[in-house]
Amino acid sequence: MKKLIRTAGFLFAALALTACDEDYTDWANPQTNPQENPAEAVSAVVQALPTAAIDRDQAPDTVALASLPTLANVPQASVAKVHKVFLNESHELPFVEKDGAIAVAVAQLDSVVELAYLSRAREERTLTLSFEVYAQTPDGQSLQAPANTVEVKYLQTAPPALEDAYYLLGDFCGWTADAAMPLKAKGNGVFEGVFETTGAAWFKIMPKSAIVAGGVDWSKVYGSSIDSDTSTETFITWNKPQAFKVSDEGKYSVTLDMKNWRYAVKPVSAEIYMTGSAYEWSQWQAFVPVNGVDGQFWKVIYLSAGEEFKFAPQAGWGGDFGADQLTFADHAGAGLSGTGNVVVGKAGWYLLYLDATNKVLETYTPDVYLIGNTAGTWNVEAANLFSVPADKSGEFVSPAFVAEDEIRVCVHPKESVDWWRMEFMVFDGKIEYRGNGPDQARVKGQAGQCLHLNFTEGTGSVK
Repeated sequence: MKKLIRTAGFLFAALALTACDEDYTDWANPQTNPQENPAEAVSAVVQALPTAAIDRDQAPDTVALASLPTLANVPQASVAKVHKVFLNESHELPFVEKDGAIAVAVAQLDSVVELAYLSRAREERTLTLSFEVYAQTPDGQSLQAPANTVEVKYLQTAPPALEDAYYLLGDFCGWTADAAMPLKAKGNGVFEGVFETTGAAWFKIMPKSAIVAGGVDWSKVYGSSIDSDTSTETFITWNKPQAFKVSDEGKYSVTLDMKNWRYAVKPVSAEIYMTGSAYEWSQWQAFVPVNGVDGQFWKVIYLSAGEEFKFAPQAGWGGDFGADQLTFADHAGAGLSGTGNVVVGKAGWYLLYLDATNKVLETYTPDVYLIGNTAGTWNVEAANLFSVPADKSGEFVSPAFVAEDEIRVCVHPKESVDWWRMEFMVFDGKIEYRGNGPDQARVKGQAGQCLHLNFTEGTGSVK
């Protein structure tokens, strides 16, 4: 019976194929019918309205930036609704619909431009505006309608002219012209200084032009837009300036970017310590201050692959920081990474250089130099490098002394930092670092001797 059913099925299939063959000359060639065009995507078109740069000093209180959107591929009687306007993609811009246009208050536009460019400099900027638009259809649907971007040009108000000298007036130095603290020019309108206070302190910024007949012209002094501003970074204002403030005693680094009218203040650490997985997260390794360079520290150290570590401003937890807060400059191929703790990628000896104020950690090769008369030169030269051990317990060994004289030793990773600022010596078998101390005592060596250093144990010897 099953055989008969299968046979009948084969016959039916053959008849079906024969029928198709009668209708088409080649049944194996697939039939094609023209497809209908897909529905066009809903979209919105916006046009920029200003034909020239909007000048903050001359513009009215409110300006029209763009036309209201026109919609495409939507049912008749649909209405365009602008939900949001963005400047340079990521900065939301408050707006109103006025007289058939998208308009903004110029004061609000100015504030958003300042944040977008972190600047109050008077420069003609090309602003890219993007729009979040929806189409409201007659039947109550809300359809997203992608819109094009437009560009408008904008000029911020003109700040006072850049000067070649600036000072701080404040509780930690004084509020008179002769007591003002001068700031060091770093180039391109940037000025820096370090101050120390025994408690909360208020201060303002004085340009050189504000010193008149030995006194202060307070109409030319700069500060913050709010009184007692404790911001670590913000804008500087020349319009009714109020005082900046630090709340706690300590040493602080202040930076003025007078080209962009930006201010920053950061605490300066007097000490820095490191702990990590190699120290059971409880033993703290002291870093050496760079002599006379506030907030910068160094250490020659052996790091193991996979080792993790963090820093703190004291030999204990509190105020600690790691990979999340640090910027790495890996000059030695240590492969530092991490999201919380700093993680070491490649084992070896390194010189770590930490700018604790700006949170920059640099790695260098562990170059230790013999210098002075025992080296035959007062220049830092590769010929006078110590040998580097292969493992953590090994010794660094100097070249043989060429003369009987005082031994001088340093590291010198940065050309901008004098070698003596990172000098050290061995006394009674122990490595002692100059740090922020005065010139060290002298140790004499004999011609043919070498200096041996064990940085892991903190010991050394001349032999």
